[in-house]
Amino acid sequence: MIKKLFKKRCFESYRINGKYWGIAIDGTGIFTFDKKHCEHCLKRVYKYTDKETGEEKIKTIYMHHVLEAKLIVGNMVLSVASEFIENESEDVKKQDCELNAFYRLTARLKDTFKKLPICLIADSLYACANVLKQCKANNWNYLFRF
Repeated sequence: MIKKLFKKRCFESYRINGKYWGIAIDGTGIFTFDKKHCEHCLKRVYKYTDKETGEEKIKTIYMHHVLEAKLIVGNMVLSVASEFIENESEDVKKQDCELNAFYRLTARLKDTFKKLPICLIADSLYACANVLKQCKANNWNYLFRF
């Protein structure tokens, strides 16, 4: 649908500097669980003090996150790609993260919209050398908010 809208030039007036299409990228949590839901769950361990007993306790939360790429057109945002942030299996040494999902997502974005001039709009998490190299390789511009 998005490709057809680009082809029909429906959103031409929303380009950045008359050239780039603004695509916002950010991760968000979609589910949290008290118990392990599946082998792909991410997990976060919290230490806290029980208010009644005063003893230190540990709580593990299991969750699912997704990285979203949204085309910004005026007061609307349209989803153009999603990438789940998930562990490959239960016994991983290092969990999947938003940056790893970013590289998978941008590869799909470039494959889907080969010649589209994109300006990535993201938070400061993405202001690192590898992301800048990825943008340069794809001939994309970027705006990062600190």
